[in-house]
Amino acid sequence: MAFKYNDGGMPFLSENELLDSFSEILDLYIYYLYKYHSWVGPDNTLQGMLGVVVTRAEFERNLLRASDSHCMMALTDEERAELSRLREYFVRHWDLTLSGAELPETRLFRVFSLDYFELFCVLTLLCCEVNQKYEKLFAYIQDDIAKKTPTAETLIRLFGKPLDSISDYFRFFSSGSVMERFLLSGDGSASVNAPLRLSADVRDYLTGSMTADVAQFWGYRELLHPLYADRTTAECVLASVRLPVAGKTSLVVFSGDRGSGRRFQVKHCSAALCEDVLFADITELFQGDDLSEAEQRLTSMLCERIIRGCAICLTGLEYLLDEERQDRLSRFSTFLRKNQNWLGSRIYMTSARKWTDARLGENIIKLDFELPETDEACRLALWNAFTADMTLDDDISSEEMAAKFRFSPGQIKAAADRAADLSKMSGAETVTAELLHECCYSQVVEGLNTLASPIKPAYSWEDLVLPPQEINLLKEACTHVRYRHQVYGSWGFGKRAAYGRGLSVLFSGPPGTGKTMAAQVITNQLHMRMYKIQISQIVSKYIGETEKNLRQVFTEARQANCILFFDEMDALFGKRSEVKDSHDRNANIETAYLLQQLEEYDGVVLMATNLLQNIDEAFMRRINFVVSFPFPDIPTRKRLWEKMLDTGAPVDENIDYEFLAENFKIAGGNIKNCAVHAAFLAAAEGVPISMKHLVSSVVTEQRKNNIVVVREDLKEYADLAFGE
Repeated sequence: MAFKYNDGGMPFLSENELLDSFSEILDLYIYYLYKYHSWVGPDNTLQGMLGVVVTRAEFERNLLRASDSHCMMALTDEERAELSRLREYFVRHWDLTLSGAELPETRLFRVFSLDYFELFCVLTLLCCEVNQKYEKLFAYIQDDIAKKTPTAETLIRLFGKPLDSISDYFRFFSSGSVMERFLLSGDGSASVNAPLRLSADVRDYLTGSMTADVAQFWGYRELLHPLYADRTTAECVLASVRLPVAGKTSLVVFSGDRGSGRRFQVKHCSAALCEDVLFADITELFQGDDLSEAEQRLTSMLCERIIRGCAICLTGLEYLLDEERQDRLSRFSTFLRKNQNWLGSRIYMTSARKWTDARLGENIIKLDFELPETDEACRLALWNAFTADMTLDDDISSEEMAAKFRFSPGQIKAAADRAADLSKMSGAETVTAELLHECCYSQVVEGLNTLASPIKPAYSWEDLVLPPQEINLLKEACTHVRYRHQVYGSWGFGKRAAYGRGLSVLFSGPPGTGKTMAAQVITNQLHMRMYKIQISQIVSKYIGETEKNLRQVFTEARQANCILFFDEMDALFGKRSEVKDSHDRNANIETAYLLQQLEEYDGVVLMATNLLQNIDEAFMRRINFVVSFPFPDIPTRKRLWEKMLDTGAPVDENIDYEFLAENFKIAGGNIKNCAVHAAFLAAAEGVPISMKHLVSSVVTEQRKNNIVVVREDLKEYADLAFGE
């Protein structure tokens, strides 16, 4: 090897140059270890029985090695001097590289505060990763074909300073050391004779393939809108974390409901401090039952934080705060205490609940910031800001959007940006209300499917056949959503109505009179989504389960920004009765709890009942509108028949709408069934829909309801149904 030991040297300009130079040095170190290695001997024929059978030669070899407790004892003075010059040569070039362009190896050296022994160990294991020749060399020199990478003992014998005690270097591989914690990955054994490899995170970083498997990287240079929720809290956070206490870590915990802008606060704080952030979900980190695997994932994330030089934000802390997960919370707290020196000056967490009992030790300073949900005034400012450069349809109101969607700033921006992009892709000149609402709902996580079913609205005002005053009531109900911000905000009525700001509408009337249709019309007009509550899934015979289900319904509906529709709601809102037994008491509790939830809910609730007299009076006081759906009279029934058959289908011109309306006292739902059935009969015959088909379908519908239709009822059309 023709090294110019007295050469002032040049920095390594690339990783290849660095590894090529180190490989030459490593080869010489391995050669001297090989030269003075104690062998079992060529006569040994029990290679496959190593560890099972101990031969005399192997016994004598190990006995001799017992006195071999210092590094490079067998080397001559000249050989030690040669290795020393070689080491100094490499270190000189390395030091020049440290002050030049940064390589992955130099960054690793800095961020983990490595010494040269640790550096040589890491570079040796990196050479094993990129050059297969070292697998055979180390397997040969370690007398074990299964040991294709060096053990801790081999690394000590290679790079320990001449005549130093080998035991002095065991600390580099002990539990809690930098090498053991972040850089190395053994076979799970604590033995110094276990083969070692680079940890997956370090290996991927050094080979240029590092990916955030357990965390999502966010760069502080990403553009953030200057508007954000709760500026007072943001300024307080910055004032708290800008002056870190030496040797201590600030644990900044943002707690609040989903949509309160917790992650947004973290990003703004980090952007102000010019630091990147790794976001990781605690639920994903602690998936599975093996807590040791969870700790490995935490360590992996921490390793990536150290390498990147960024902060950490752990989201979903409430997962660990549940009573049944106290063992996981304890393991998590212990991990933070053990690794406090590597957490950085600050670490962020977000939680839906406040972490009250945090036993983190004196070196971690916990800072709690409780975020209120963004109010309508803040959301209005955000909607105005994020849609300022967009051309919106005239029927889109920022005030209405702020009232409907309890979004965080990030959700509002994402919805507005998506609507703008989709509108441009379609070539539309303006963003429609339907498109903007659809983009809003794409930001929503809906969890109501187990207790409710989604209803896609299919009707408009033209489809409703009701008295004019009832139609007006329905339209007035819609104004409570569209002008909510103006009334409660600009006009100050929010100070007079601290609660009960939601919209509740009760539809009352016989079956088939259009109550469900009216609910769909309102949903369509407000461009919202509606969920029909499954009463059978809500009501439970077990004490407390009904209240639990109701709480889940209203919580999920609030987060999903949807309309709740209770059909046959007298089953839930029935009158409270005198308490005679435990069943009466529990039923009254359920009704009272539902009243409480309804009053606190500030969204839209639509309800339908056939039995208005069974509704509790206290509930009626909380209703904004009661819309009556009367049984249709003759003129109304005629309009229903005409509207149902006005679909574009072929219809005979001799349809007697007057006869159908006067002689059959049926509701709109029954008229719909008759018209559809008549259409199928006509389609089967290949002819237009005629009185014959309509009369036959009416007879069938009436029989279904146990009503007998005789010839006299059908008058001149009797032959169409019964024949001559």
